[in-house]
Amino acid sequence: METESIKLDVHVKALSQARSLGFSSTVVISVVREVEEFLMNEKDDSVTSLGSYPDSSLHDPLIFLKLPSFKPNYVYQRLHTQLHDHVLSEQISYKIVEAQQRQRSQSFYFPQQQQPLFMIVSVKLTHKVYNVVSCNSAPLATDLDQQSQEEEESKTCAICLENLSRSEDYCEMPTCSHSFHEPCLTQWLTRDNNSCPLCRKPVDKQPE
Repeated sequence: METESIKLDVHVKALSQARSLGFSSTVVISVVREVEEFLMNEKDDSVTSLGSYPDSSLHDPLIFLKLPSFKPNYVYQRLHTQLHDHVLSEQISYKIVEAQQRQRSQSFYFPQQQQPLFMIVSVKLTHKVYNVVSCNSAPLATDLDQQSQEEEESKTCAICLENLSRSEDYCEMPTCSHSFHEPCLTQWLTRDNNSCPLCRKPVDKQPE
């Protein structure tokens, strides 16, 4: 099973702009997208990071805006025509307006600084993907009514080649029925191995 969430970081740097560039403020926005993958143990909700990488499926060019006004709704509308994303436009416009108000309050007593602003906005959009692996305690001997004790003992972990003892926890792959020791599987997947050690069936998918 796979669950997803989004993390958004927005940083704004505001500077006074030379009047020779006009009376409208200039805003330059760069958006960086990345994917961060995690392995979640369904049994105890523990989470292990599998690392992050740039999201090459999407590319956002630099956005240049000339803003004669910093009214929140106006800034949002200008951003939305570029990003076509309501939540992203709303969050970025809020940060831009907030930075403008902060800059104006700092220069309140210096009328010569009441001039258009030049803003550099850095946006980092992290797409968090959680790959959930079902981990269960191995069944007791009384639960093995349909399997003989010899068959159960013959099951081995293909990673460490040790028997899957009834007294240990094991993990079952989400895309196939193969089982492994929980620590073995966690270590296997954190080494950039994204497939079942036995059948090589992928355990995760690239986010769309």
